[in-house]
Amino acid sequence: MNHWTQLTLTPRGTKIPDCEHGKDDATTDPDRISRWWDENPNRNVGIRPPEGFLVLDVDRRHDGCQNLLALTQAHGDLPQTWTAVTGGQGLHIWLRAKGPFKGQLCEGVDLKSHTGYVVAPPSLHPNGSNYEWLNDLPIAHAPKWLLTLARKPLPTPRDDRAAQGNSDGLVRAVAEAVEGNRNHVLFWATCRAVEDGTLSAIRADLEAAARSIGLDDIEIENTIRSAENGGR
Repeated sequence: MNHWTQLTLTPRGTKIPDCEHGKDDATTDPDRISRWWDENPNRNVGIRPPEGFLVLDVDRRHDGCQNLLALTQAHGDLPQTWTAVTGGQGLHIWLRAKGPFKGQLCEGVDLKSHTGYVVAPPSLHPNGSNYEWLNDLPIAHAPKWLLTLARKPLPTPRDDRAAQGNSDGLVRAVAEAVEGNRNHVLFWATCRAVEDGTLSAIRADLEAAARSIGLDDIEIENTIRSAENGGR
């Protein structure tokens, strides 16, 4: 695994980076990694995927397995590839693919690339279970249908009025969200604003709309930050 850019995490049982600059401190330097382990051998392991690689982070708690299965039934099977079972009994499916990527493939399936990191075996999940490698297969290329769904669309020219209209629609969608779907709508709207490059301009309006439907400041901040970071 010496060709993978790695990152240590701590304390054991969490996903919080133990580096001053998070994923940006990731390294393949064996001496530096050894020093990290000498300082605290009870750390988890994180891998920042190199550019040109994609990890499907399948979360069983949010129906990720069922939703991914539905996509494969509609479009075609995924190739056999390097895969880990997470501590939450989800999956980390590694594929070769060039981005940029969206934050999610579908509900319960986040997309992780060099802009983030994934927790790797033998790390300890907060529930007490360990991450485990399911196989030692080479990393396969992502099928075309998955690339079509996973990649961010290329920006298209549009005038300021169109951009403003889209931004107004995102804020309105949050303001009209109903209980049980409020965080999801805020996450979706923030992701769209990130893709459009308008988040800084409408962030305050999104926050105000979220407060108007009953979300507290902590929920709002966590949801927006998660969308900004690609669903992490």
